[in-house]
Amino acid sequence: MNDARTALGRQVLDLARIETGATTPDEKARIRALDRLNAMLNGLDSKTSVLLRFNAIVVAVLAYIVVVRNPDPFAVLAAAAKLAIHIIAHLSLAVSIVSCGFAFPVIAVERSLLSGSAQAIDDGGLNRLGAMVARRASLYSWAWRFAVAGGLGFAAIIVIDIVN
Repeated sequence: MNDARTALGRQVLDLARIETGATTPDEKARIRALDRLNAMLNGLDSKTSVLLRFNAIVVAVLAYIVVVRNPDPFAVLAAAAKLAIHIIAHLSLAVSIVSCGFAFPVIAVERSLLSGSAQAIDDGGLNRLGAMVARRASLYSWAWRFAVAGGLGFAAIIVIDIVN
């Protein structure tokens, strides 16, 4: 653990040197790139947090409709409408859960952050961080698509209930 603290301390000192101008323009460019990539990760983390809250609401309501519904809240509806609601609710519940599955890795903490070890701010480190940002952005994109599908299913249930 001491080696990890020393490495982290070294990285912080290197960053401070770069920020104070005691380094080359290439090192300054690296720190700016690192800052931008970290800002992108922070943005993805914030958006994913909101998306997971939305999914939690949709999943809770759909789980109530699909699982609990004691007594059946749609008892007065026609058989076809009840069947449509039942199918849509199950599908919407499934895609909302899939959305969560795509969202959780977006907010996952890297092992290097947990262990306290620090990576050098070199081209390889920036490339790894850039790849992580791209991977998490792709996961967020899929999580968002599935969340929209789950939300649309929930909206369809409301419309079917209102129309019937």
